[in-house]
Amino acid sequence: MDYKGIKCPVCEKPFTENDDIVVCPVCGAPYHRACYAEKGACIFTELHENGGVWAPPPPPSAPDAASEIKDKECPNCGTLNAHSALFCSICGTSLTGSPDQHRNSAYTTQNQNVDNTRTGSVYGSYPPPAGIPHGFPGVPFAFDPMGGVNPAEPLADNVTYGDASKLIQQNSGYYLSVFRYMNMYKRNKFNFSAFLFSGGWLLYRKQYKAGIITTVLMSLLYIGNMLLYYLVVNPILLSVVDAAGVSSSELTYVRLVDMLSQHLMDNPTQYLLFCTPLICYALMLGIMIFIGVRGNRMYMNHCIRTVQTIKRTSQNEGDSSMAYAQRGGVNVAVTFCLLACYFVMRWIPILFV
Repeated sequence: MDYKGIKCPVCEKPFTENDDIVVCPVCGAPYHRACYAEKGACIFTELHENGGVWAPPPPPSAPDAASEIKDKECPNCGTLNAHSALFCSICGTSLTGSPDQHRNSAYTTQNQNVDNTRTGSVYGSYPPPAGIPHGFPGVPFAFDPMGGVNPAEPLADNVTYGDASKLIQQNSGYYLSVFRYMNMYKRNKFNFSAFLFSGGWLLYRKQYKAGIITTVLMSLLYIGNMLLYYLVVNPILLSVVDAAGVSSSELTYVRLVDMLSQHLMDNPTQYLLFCTPLICYALMLGIMIFIGVRGNRMYMNHCIRTVQTIKRTSQNEGDSSMAYAQRGGVNVAVTFCLLACYFVMRWIPILFV
C-alpha cells in the first residue's frame, strides 16, 4: 500500500517517499520507525481489542458548488462562478493566477492539435478567432457573449473587442466575430438584416446620421414610385382600356397585357414613362444591396469611433459606463416609429385615389 501523503498517527507529519515506515502487524497502521520506537507499541489498542483493521482517513469532500455564493467573475466572459471554482463554467478561463499557468492544459493541448482548417467548423475554412482555447469543447459558439474573440485583443487604436462589446450589447457574439473576420481577411460580411431593413437597421443600431440619410432616400424613392404609379401608369392603363372600348366585365389580364404591349410599342414616349417606377425600384434595391454589403463595416467603424470618443471624454469609470449605456445597445422605439410611418405612406395615397 502507498502511504505517501497519509499522516503519521504520532507526529501527524505526512509520509514521503523517503520515509522509513513500519506497519503494525495486528491492525496495519503505518508509523515512522522513530515514532513507533518512541511509543513502543501501536497506539490503536481499541482496534486490537475489537479485531478491527486500520484504514486511512477519507479525503475531504469537495465543496458543493451549487450551494456556494457566486462571486467569482470570469475575466474573459464575465460569468459569475462559485466561490471555490478554479475555472469558468462557461469559457474555461482560469479564475486564479495567470491564465497561461493555470489554464486547463488538457483542453489547451487538445485544441492546439486540432486542424483549424477542418470543414464542418463554425468558422468554415478559416482558423477560429483568438480566445477559443479559453473554452471547453462542446460549448455552443452562439451562446458565447464574445463570439469566441479574446476581449483583450485590439480592434483598432485604443479600442479592444471587450470595449466594443460594451457598446454593442445585444447580439455581441455575432458582431464581434464578424468584426474580427473583416479585420483578419479584409473582406466585407453580408448582413441580411441590414439588406432587408437598410435605414431602419442603421437607426436600430444607433447609427443615426447614416440611418437618417438612408431612410430619407428610401422614403423619397418609395413616395416617388407611388406617385409615378398613380399619376403616370394608371392614366396610361385607363387610356388603353378606353381606346379599346372594352368593358371591365369583358377585360381579362391576358387581353389587357396584349393591348398595353401594342399601345406602348406604338408610343415609345409612353413606354419610357410607363417604366419610370421601375427606376425607383432599382435604386431602392441598389441602396439595400449596398447597406447589406457594407452594413457590418459601417457598424464596426461606428463602434470604433464611439468607443474612442467615450474614452477621450470620460473622466472616470462611472462616466464611461454611463456613456456606454446611453450610446450603446439598440433603439427599439425607432422600429415602431418606422413601422407606423410605413403604413401611413402605404395607405394614405390609396384613400385619395
